[in-house]
Amino acid sequence: MVTTSTRTSNPAIWALAVGVGGGGCSVDTRDDPQPTQTMTSVASSATEPTTVTDADTSGAGGSTAVGVDGTAGEKLDLGVMAGGCSAIDLLFVIDNSQSMHTYQDALAEQFPAFVSAMFDAIPPGIDVHVGVTTTDFDNQCSAAEATANCQTSSSLADVESHYQPPTSGDDGGNGTQGRLFEWAGKRWFEASSSDDPAALSQWFSGAATAAGEAGCSFEMPVAAAGFATHPANDDTNAGFLRDEDALLVIFFLTDEPDKSPESKDVYAGMIRDAKQGCGGDACVFVAGLVPGCIAGVNQKLWQFMGLFGAEPSWSDITDVAHYDDLVGSVLADAVAQACANIPVG
Repeated sequence: MVTTSTRTSNPAIWALAVGVGGGGCSVDTRDDPQPTQTMTSVASSATEPTTVTDADTSGAGGSTAVGVDGTAGEKLDLGVMAGGCSAIDLLFVIDNSQSMHTYQDALAEQFPAFVSAMFDAIPPGIDVHVGVTTTDFDNQCSAAEATANCQTSSSLADVESHYQPPTSGDDGGNGTQGRLFEWAGKRWFEASSSDDPAALSQWFSGAATAAGEAGCSFEMPVAAAGFATHPANDDTNAGFLRDEDALLVIFFLTDEPDKSPESKDVYAGMIRDAKQGCGGDACVFVAGLVPGCIAGVNQKLWQFMGLFGAEPSWSDITDVAHYDDLVGSVLADAVAQACANIPVG
């Protein structure tokens, strides 16, 4: 299992270890507060990582990037790996509450560079699915919610009143409760790494911004990731997720700490159940643009991102000017490496 830390070509961008910053903040006592593994960050810090890979993120195509194999200007030689995926499912969990307009636009702007670099980095003929779900579990919720010390200020009872899992019925929202967001007549977009990625980029950029800001302020990205793989959502999601020989990439875009009321292990169990044939954790890769404070308090979203073995790549969502340091060839190479290490059979 590859757990390479990542550093971009920008000398001001470094890796951030668990616990850097956020001193004095409380821990989410509604979930397991035990520390998780160190995670890769593309974020400002004074601490240099033990193992780094430099990458040039200046180009949109990714063909000139230094790959995770250390070679410049060449694709990864994935043919020598022990395994290798035949498909990649990219699930974007996008916060659709108020204040997300700038971040949705910024992700949509950087997505074409990422997908072009990823298509360059993986072998031709890899089948790719891209889908979007939101953080909303209470369609048409009008409640206001605040956070303090990177945790919700609401009571557990109040949080649970805005949690309507799909196992309890359909709340009628587009992209809520872990269902895939329908945009331009599609629940997800299918492409091949041999294709021109322009059509995929156009669809995703439209979907990411169409998710909007009308969602509930009780954001539940961890629950959304879990229920996106759950049979309760088969009416909308069936066919998106592949099991054997397929890499699942979960990408979070949220500016708030998670409020999912159940344990992170419940939601992780849903994903593992859906990926049993492939090999479970070895077939899941997590990344995201998330609140920087979640590391310092070991918040549920931070805990969840560290559950699946491979070291997640992440950056502070508020650092919009440097989205290209993560959402580009750095993330593309990390996804290509994860694909290369999918277990055989």
